[in-house]
Amino acid sequence: MLRRPDSIPSGDTIIEDPVMEPFFITKAASGGYTVYERVIKGENSTEYIKTICYPSNFNAALKSVCRELLNSKSNHYESIKSYMTEWKSIQEKMSNLTSI
Repeated sequence: MLRRPDSIPSGDTIIEDPVMEPFFITKAASGGYTVYERVIKGENSTEYIKTICYPSNFNAALKSVCRELLNSKSNHYESIKSYMTEWKSIQEKMSNLTSI
C-alpha cells in the first residue's frame, strides 16, 4: 500500500540512515515497528512510502531492511557465491552501524 510521506503518526520515532536508503524504520509510541520504502511514482514523480513489514523488534526490522536491500539491488546473480557476497556486504554495513 502506498501512502503519503506525511501520513506517519506524529508520535512515531523515525529511524533513517543513508546505508538503509530507500528504506527506513519507524517505532510507534505503542512499541511496534514498521519498515517502509520510499517510492517515487506517476507522471508528477510523486513521493510515497510503501509499507514493507511490521517486525516484532528492532533487530528484526534491521534484518528485514537487509533482505530488502539485497533483493532490490539486482534481479540476477551469476552464482550463489556472488549472492552470498552481497548479503555479507550488506550485513557488514548494518553491523557497523550498531554494536547490538
